[in-house]
Amino acid sequence: MDCKELSEKIREFVQMEKEPVAIKIYDNEEDAKDELPKYDGQAKHCQLVSDASTKKESYYATVNEINCPNGQLALGLTEKTIDVVPQIPPVKAAVGYAPLCDAEFTPDVIIIYAMPSQAFKVAQLFKTKLKTRFEANFNGTASLCADAVSYPFISGKSNMTLGCMGSRKFSDIKDEEMVIGLTLSDAECIFQ
Repeated sequence: MDCKELSEKIREFVQMEKEPVAIKIYDNEEDAKDELPKYDGQAKHCQLVSDASTKKESYYATVNEINCPNGQLALGLTEKTIDVVPQIPPVKAAVGYAPLCDAEFTPDVIIIYAMPSQAFKVAQLFKTKLKTRFEANFNGTASLCADAVSYPFISGKSNMTLGCMGSRKFSDIKDEEMVIGLTLSDAECIFQ
């Protein structure tokens, strides 16, 4: 299933207002350059995800463009390691962002902004399609980077998070929204 078709199926089933976001972690910047323009400026990871969803922007960012220490650490863009949040093993070169409907790369993780009633529908799909429970693993810090991207990337398991103070301050997560980070394999299976 291509990204546009997957996006349509997710949006139709979940009845989403915002576009799902495709995220790709790059080992080297040249691969990112081949697929996306470089983000011009500095922003937090949560802002970049939000803009990809609501403004339908596509780009990649390196450690120089992502100006959030938690995001840099969680996404594996620096050599430092921490034990507090899920962290992609360093060092990665870039993170790609695109509305799922426009993604020209194979996403590692798909971000969905959802109301609890919409997240409930996704959890039910895990039960009916995957024959398993949806298990959420979060702690309220570094939510859009660590909980929604890093955890699914390193564990191979989709995740759900309530957001954190930073992501709610610097992006457009509504008070009543939560965030789901789906692995590509889970998304393709449950939305087939």
